[in-house]
Amino acid sequence: MHTTNKILVPPTANVPSEAGNKLSLEELKESFSSIEITNVADEEEPPGLYIIGGVEVLPRQSVNIIAAQKKSGKTNFAGLLMAAGASTERQVLGGLVRCAHESIKVLVIDTEQPYKDARRTLRRAMKTAGFGYDEQWSEHGINVLSFKNIDSLEERRGKSDDKSGRMRPQWLWLADALDFYRPDVLIIDGIADLLKSINDEAEAIELMHLLDCIACENNCAVIGMLHLNYNSGKIGGWAGTQANKKFTDCFMLKKKNGYFEVKHEGRGAEVPQLRFRITCPSGDKYGWWEAVGDNDIVVTCENQKRQELITALDGAPLPCNNAMLVRWLMSKGPRPSESTANRILRQCREQGILKSRREGRNSVWSWVTDDDEEEEELDFND
Repeated sequence: MHTTNKILVPPTANVPSEAGNKLSLEELKESFSSIEITNVADEEEPPGLYIIGGVEVLPRQSVNIIAAQKKSGKTNFAGLLMAAGASTERQVLGGLVRCAHESIKVLVIDTEQPYKDARRTLRRAMKTAGFGYDEQWSEHGINVLSFKNIDSLEERRGKSDDKSGRMRPQWLWLADALDFYRPDVLIIDGIADLLKSINDEAEAIELMHLLDCIACENNCAVIGMLHLNYNSGKIGGWAGTQANKKFTDCFMLKKKNGYFEVKHEGRGAEVPQLRFRITCPSGDKYGWWEAVGDNDIVVTCENQKRQELITALDGAPLPCNNAMLVRWLMSKGPRPSESTANRILRQCREQGILKSRREGRNSVWSWVTDDDEEEEELDFND
């Protein structure tokens, strides 16, 4: 395996090798001519690779985000993009279309899912694209690499020559994967796992710079998947802060009443809201994705569960601290145990019914209101 990683350093013109070495005027002219913005005919914008609701999204040479709380649809939405890339019909869901008439190549770097879960997503993508579960997705332009145990490959590469220790094994193998597969779309699920710490600002800046170089030098769309914090609804850590500055298109997902809702924010036109769900008939092991229209939102088991949680909290002395609310729940019939009461509160937070905040050493619970969602949106826009 070769170890040349051209994407790890951004393209530059002639620059001094040391701070004290100055370039000649001719060398400076040549250097600056490559980066100076002049008044010439408008350059053609990189084309979008997909259309959602009539709006082009995910252009080449862009860095993009898919963000959601845990188990709220990130991987399912990425699977839809894989399906659209492979589908012979181009359109796999109401409003989601691949721009190009020929299929596009998608490379997925998975840092989170077990092999079994990744295969289920891929088989679901094949079914949604109009193929059978037994199809080899690699024959339809989809390649998936698991980076969960990437350190085990280091014996093949040998020790890195990078003395600073900054170039992590994942970054080096990512460079080789791009050289080998040459994708149109690169999906990284999730980019926080490519960092030693999501709270390291310098490393997060370096990673986003790397993704920017990848997108430009490989003429592809890079899509990073990130988790949202439960309490704030914002993307977590410095990785999220830096990604928030870089993205061209951001897709925020929520799980609602048995379906997934996709909200878009971008630098261009806004995309109409997209809803989809997993359809899995009895006897079908994997299922597929289908659109959910405005008039097709039905009461589901998930909605019933949410209603049961709201009913269980009827009359709760909110706002109040965690210990008081747990005791109150334990006093209600059929008198749940303390662990059950705590589980109910966790489920209420996951469902967006309750929110909690720290006051000293205590957690204080209160209802989630519509104003909370509006504040989150304003914060995200800021």
